[in-house]
Amino acid sequence: MTPIKKQKGVERSKEGKSFNKSLSKKRILIENINRFCKIFRIVKEVYRGKHKNYGLNWRVVAALVNMRYGFI
Repeated sequence: MTPIKKQKGVERSKEGKSFNKSLSKKRILIENINRFCKIFRIVKEVYRGKHKNYGLNWRVVAALVNMRYGFI
C-alpha cells in the first residue's frame, strides 16, 4: 500500500492524513522486524548454501526473531 499524496493546490483530507498515519505505524513495525532479521548474515550477504535449504533457513531466522522479541 502507498500513502495518499497531496495534490498541487489542494490540502489532504483528514481521512487521508489518518490513513497515512496508520500506514506509517504499520510500516515502522515491519521495518523494525526486517532490521532484527538483518542481524543474521543470511539476509545481508550472498547465500552460498544449497538453494533448497534457503526457505528453511529463513524460517529458522524468523522463529529466532519471534522468540527473542516476543512477536509470537
